[in-house]
Amino acid sequence: MKAFIATLVTFAAVYVISLPAQENPASSEDYVFRNDVRPEYQQNLSVSELNQLREDQDITLIDVRLTEDYALDPTLIPGAEYKNPELIASWAELLPRDKKVVLYCVKGAWVSHKAATYLSEKGYDVSTLDGGINGWKASEE
Repeated sequence: MKAFIATLVTFAAVYVISLPAQENPASSEDYVFRNDVRPEYQQNLSVSELNQLREDQDITLIDVRLTEDYALDPTLIPGAEYKNPELIASWAELLPRDKKVVLYCVKGAWVSHKAATYLSEKGYDVSTLDGGINGWKASEE
């Protein structure tokens, strides 16, 4: 019974989190995350480099996991905020341009790399976290 309730809660969370995406239909300006394009972004940080960077300067740390991944585990790295990567066109321009932006996803691979590529093309100083939230969690153990 507990497994059924957990599954039901997870489904409901994914549905609720995805509602804004359904209310904002994709436009030509939206950045497409659900395709086979896998960019290799080259400005990546290890967990220790992220920790040092956070000590040295004020940064913007953003969790860009897909909504269903975030719903399964809404843990955030302290100081981070969640932003739906599929709505990046609507929130990118609201980011401060005077701070370094660091993005992470589940494994530090294609979602954060796509978002970083988009923000870099818009002129932001952006890096991604190697290993994503999984790498950060492993370093905390």
